[in-house]
Amino acid sequence: MEHHLQAYFKNESDAESALAKLQRCPIRDARIDSIPDTDSNPFLLPALSFTSNSTPNTGIITDRDVISRADSSDTFHYLLEFYVKEEDRKEAVSILSKTDAHLDKEAYEKINNN
Repeated sequence: MEHHLQAYFKNESDAESALAKLQRCPIRDARIDSIPDTDSNPFLLPALSFTSNSTPNTGIITDRDVISRADSSDTFHYLLEFYVKEEDRKEAVSILSKTDAHLDKEAYEKINNN
């Protein structure tokens, strides 16, 4: 099974850097697109890499963090999307967690609940 992942970035350089790091992981159909300016962004969370004991490598998102992020003034202008096989998904998310990638809430929950 393959997963379609989308990661949001504030600038093109960060998106390109993340894509370069992802090249060591078998991904396909990777592309970077600019996001048209709108009044709001989707609800995004930092990409976190969870270990087998469900402890995130870069910190825990609490309900208070979720509320503050929902009101955040951060805007994201670039989208990196790609497909990755199930067996390579954790590696791809781990790589993204070491960048400035943000995932939409639905994708974040889907990735970290599997």
